[in-house]
Amino acid sequence: MIAPALVLHAVDLAIAVLVVEALALHALRARHGLPRRDIALIALAGLGLLTALRAALAGGPGFVVLAGLTLGGLAHALDLALRLRRARSAAQKR
Repeated sequence: MIAPALVLHAVDLAIAVLVVEALALHALRARHGLPRRDIALIALAGLGLLTALRAALAGGPGFVVLAGLTLGGLAHALDLALRLRRARSAAQKR
C-alpha cells in the first residue's frame, strides 16, 4: 500500500524535528548536563523507528524497514542498559 503524500510528508517533518531537537539538545547540553551519548541514543532510536515507518508507508523494501527497526531497537536497548547501570551505581553510592 502506498501512503498518501501528506502522510509521508508528516513523517519527513517528524524526522526533521527529531534532528533539530537533537542538535538543540547538543547545543544546550553544557547547561543542562545531558551527555552526548544519551542524546545520540535517544535520537537514533527515534530515527530508526521513523525510518522504518516511512519505508513501510512508502512501500519500500523490507530490508529498510528491518534495518530501521533494528537500529531503533538496539539504540533503545543500549540507552536503557546505560540508564539502569547509572541508576544502580548511584543507588550503591547512597
